[in-house]
Amino acid sequence: MATPVIEIRGLSKVYDNRRVVDNLNLTLYEGEVFGLLGPNGAGKSTTILMLLGLSEPSTGSVTIAGIDATRNPVEVKKNSRLSARRCRLL
Repeated sequence: MATPVIEIRGLSKVYDNRRVVDNLNLTLYEGEVFGLLGPNGAGKSTTILMLLGLSEPSTGSVTIAGIDATRNPVEVKKNSRLSARRCRLL
């Protein structure tokens, strides 16, 4: 079986007693394409921020290319490119 590039387990984020991401589970493998779609306030940007280690999840874990984004956010940032229009994981 292939190794996941992105693995999200039980990811949640709470701001001021408001749950904006609720128990997200997702596994993506190399070559897969995935989009986050939803209305404003659905938690899309918050999820991306947690994936990149720019925001700490309230619960759950994020692993990017084998790196724990919560424990090693600097390493995740070194291995990703951010721009105003796109996010690309290397």
